Amino acid sequence: MNARYLLISLILLLSTIAVYGDGFTGSWDAEIGISPQLAAPFHSFQSTLDVGLSLSFVTVSSISDFLFEGWLWQEFDLEADFTILHFEGQMLFDPQSGSFLYTQGYLSIDLGLIYFGVHAAAIGATQSESANHGWVFTIGGDILPGMVSFESNTFFGADLSGITFHSGSSQTDSSLISKTFLTDPTIDTLPLTFSGQEFRFQALAFGCAEIDALTTFTKTGFESQEIELTFLNLFGLPMQMTFDFIYTLQTKSYTFTPSLQTDFGCLSIYTNLLRTGNAITGVEIYGLAFEFTIAGATLTSISNLNTSDYVITTPAFGLLVESEAVAIAEGHLYYPQDYWQIVSLDVDIPPYGSGFSFEVDTFFSTSTGLLFDWAQSTMGVTLALGSTIEATSEITVDTTGFKEWRLSAKVSW
Repeated sequence: MNARYLLISLILLLSTIAVYGDGFTGSWDAEIGISPQLAAPFHSFQSTLDVGLSLSFVTVSSISDFLFEGWLWQEFDLEADFTILHFEGQMLFDPQSGSFLYTQGYLSIDLGLIYFGVHAAAIGATQSESANHGWVFTIGGDILPGMVSFESNTFFGADLSGITFHSGSSQTDSSLISKTFLTDPTIDTLPLTFSGQEFRFQALAFGCAEIDALTTFTKTGFESQEIELTFLNLFGLPMQMTFDFIYTLQTKSYTFTPSLQTDFGCLSIYTNLLRTGNAITGVEIYGLAFEFTIAGATLTSISNLNTSDYVITTPAFGLLVESEAVAIAEGHLYYPQDYWQIVSLDVDIPPYGSGFSFEVDTFFSTSTGLLFDWAQSTMGVTLALGSTIEATSEITVDTTGFKEWRLSAKVSW
C-alpha cells in the first residue's frame, strides 16, 4: 500500500466532505507531568488530536496520538449509516517509520429481529512477520426480543478476540502506548481456509437469572463450552451470584463471583473457589470494592486482599482487582502490586457537569510501615465550562515528598 497515494486520497475525501458536509467535530486533549525530584523535572507528556468531518450519513475522523518521542500513532476512522446498512472501519499507521500497521472494517445489515455482518481485517508486514488478512461472517438476532438472543461467528483467518499494538515508548505509564482493535487477522496463515466457529446464546430466565453460553470450535473440531449463569436478587435480597463453567476436551473448571448491590451503593466481592481435584475445599476472597454516592459526592474503596497474585488496575481499565497474569496478558495498566487499598472521594460542586469538581485518591501499601500503611495521595481539581472546555490540576505526594504535578486540558467542538 502506497502511503503517499493513500494520503492524497484522504485529503481529497476530506475536502469533499468539508465542502458538502455538516462541519467539523472533534477534541484535543493534552497532559504534562512535572516531577521536582527528578533531574529532568518535565518527565511526561501525552496529547491526542481527534478531528472529524460529517456528511449527514458519513463521518471521517483522524486521531493522532503524541508522546515525548513525538508522533506515536495515526488512526483514520470511517463510519457510514444508511438506516439498515451500517459500516465502520479503522486504519492504523506508525508515523515514525511511515508504515501501515493494520486496518479493519465491519459491514452490517440490520433487519430488525435478525442482522448479518462481515468483519474484515489486514495487518501490514514487519521485519519478522509477513502481511496477513482474514474475515469473520456474523449472523445474529433476537429469538424473543429482550429475552433470548443468539450470535454465530464463522472465522476465516481471523477472529474477534482482539489484537493489540504496543509502542516502544519509554513513557510506560501512558494509556496511549497501546492500541487495541476487535478483529485479529493473525490466528491463521494464508491461504484463507475455515479457521473456526463460535456460537453465543444469551437468555433472561424468569426475570431473575441470566444465561450466557459460548460454544467454540476450531478447524479440528470442538474446543470448549463456556457457560455463565448469573442469579439476580438471590433469596429476594439485592445479591447477585455468578457461576462460570468451562469445559474442554481434556479439562473442566468452575468459578463463582458473588456481589451485593443496593439502591445507594454497590459492594462487590472478588472470589475464587479453592478445590482439590473435583472437591471444593473453600472460598478465597481476594478483593472487595465499595461505592457510595450521595448529594454529588462519591466515595469509592477498593481492596486487594492478596497482593502476591493480584493487582488493582488503573481507572482506564476499570479499577478492577484482577490477577497480575491476566493484567499483563490483556495489556492492562495497574498500580504497584504492593498497593492493597485505594480510597477515592469525588465531589461535584454545582452546577454539576459545568463547574468545579474535586477528587482525592489515597493509596495504602503493604511495604511502607507508616500510619495506616499510607503510601500516596493524589489531589486534583477540575474546572468544566459546559461540555466544551475542561482543565485539571493534580498533585501527588508520596513517602518521598512532593512527587508530581500534572496539568491537563481538553477542548471539544
